[in-house]
Amino acid sequence: MAYARTLASLTATLALGTTASAVVIDFETDENGDAMIEGQIIDPLFDPTDLEFGLSPASLFTISSRVLPSSGDNHLGVTVFDSNPPISSIEDDLEVGLGNILILQDDQRPSTTNDPTVGLIYDEPDDEESDNDAGAFVFEFTVLVELESITMVDINGGVEPLVTLTDVNGLTRVYDLPSKWTNDVSVAPVGFDTLFLNTLADQDGEGAGGVATASEDFGFNPQAVVKLDVALDGNSPSGGIDNLVFNVIPEPSTALLAGAGLVGVAVRRRRA
Repeated sequence: MAYARTLASLTATLALGTTASAVVIDFETDENGDAMIEGQIIDPLFDPTDLEFGLSPASLFTISSRVLPSSGDNHLGVTVFDSNPPISSIEDDLEVGLGNILILQDDQRPSTTNDPTVGLIYDEPDDEESDNDAGAFVFEFTVLVELESITMVDINGGVEPLVTLTDVNGLTRVYDLPSKWTNDVSVAPVGFDTLFLNTLADQDGEGAGGVATASEDFGFNPQAVVKLDVALDGNSPSGGIDNLVFNVIPEPSTALLAGAGLVGVAVRRRRA
């Protein structure tokens, strides 16, 4: 059985000014600085109005999930998983020592318990592995951002991620990751690796699966990204994500914000 933890750390560092503002999201605390716990349900009904990071206009982004077109009875949405060992007799391949990560909850483990601090939590947090239940994490930004990197966890076996950045004009940059881009940590270290989102160069993972490749639409603007989609596809679409790093694009950008419908959105300084 997995153990709930209440680890708090710096979730975001935001310093607005004349240069881009660095933000690191590690999923240890929510937008209010409250600790996120293992099994916490982020979007139980795939409802974009019910999101942990979407509770106020000052939020930098919202988190939701989607099901892939080939999916059958589907996963159960975005869930917090504590990757610090020892954690679970169910998923030792996620024992990568990163603290909280995000997974797509296995629909075969729907049992929940009411937690007094966050409400319903899954009793057995577990990443989806069935090929007919594949899904994606979806981040929608309320400000224009430049994405730097994201940590990909347990990209081993049959999972083949597709990471898509969408700019304010609907143009995309896509990263295609091979199966076994990372190792299975229960077999060989390290079990995760960083995918850089600010380059089109091929990227070797720590596994033996080959390189991640990138392509983009002509005219794609990396400093005007409004959406990030991390799809876990393949015949065993398990795995997780952590450590989303991006820069907030500062003023003067009123014209761009107006074009994106984002004028008037407030951004607040966040503390640990």
